Amino acid sequence: MSSMIARIARISLLLALCCLAGALARAQDMPSTPPIKMGLWESTVTSTMSGITIPPEVAERLKAMGRQVPGSTPHTVVTQGCMTPDEWTKTLERMNDKQSNCTYSNRTVTAQKISFDLSCASERGGVFTGHFEMNIDDDQHSHGSAHMKGEAGPNGQAMTIDTTISTRFLSSDCGAVKPGDAKIIKSE
Repeated sequence: MSSMIARIARISLLLALCCLAGALARAQDMPSTPPIKMGLWESTVTSTMSGITIPPEVAERLKAMGRQVPGSTPHTVVTQGCMTPDEWTKTLERMNDKQSNCTYSNRTVTAQKISFDLSCASERGGVFTGHFEMNIDDDQHSHGSAHMKGEAGPNGQAMTIDTTISTRFLSSDCGAVKPGDAKIIKSE
């Protein structure tokens, strides 16, 4: 389970930072300087899943272990990550990776808002599609949302994931947080 939380943390941080960069991935849209400060960022990502069905015995075991039952309540992950000019470039490159499981369309970029549609093939089968929107409040704050629908698992279970994202700049010094990694601060 801790590896799943770590994966969620990495995805949360990447999601928050990619939303800032996602629609900028085309060379003609990419600013010469990133619109955000470089350094330590904190991201709070709250997701609500619906449509997922957990067998009652599994749900009871999770509850007995003090763990959250997926889909029962919103799940919040707070992470810290280090954004450097190199990480900014890598994020943009990943958004243009033709071998990626995701494709992007309907990109809109303004000085304060970035939005795009996304379609991703799941590693376990199925396709998730959705819309991301990120508002850049200033070079130290942003907030946004995502709405994804798709099928998960071997049985193609329909699922919807709604996410809110807020990010804030903490420091130009990343301390012990290495670029490309996400440090989980809280997961509930």
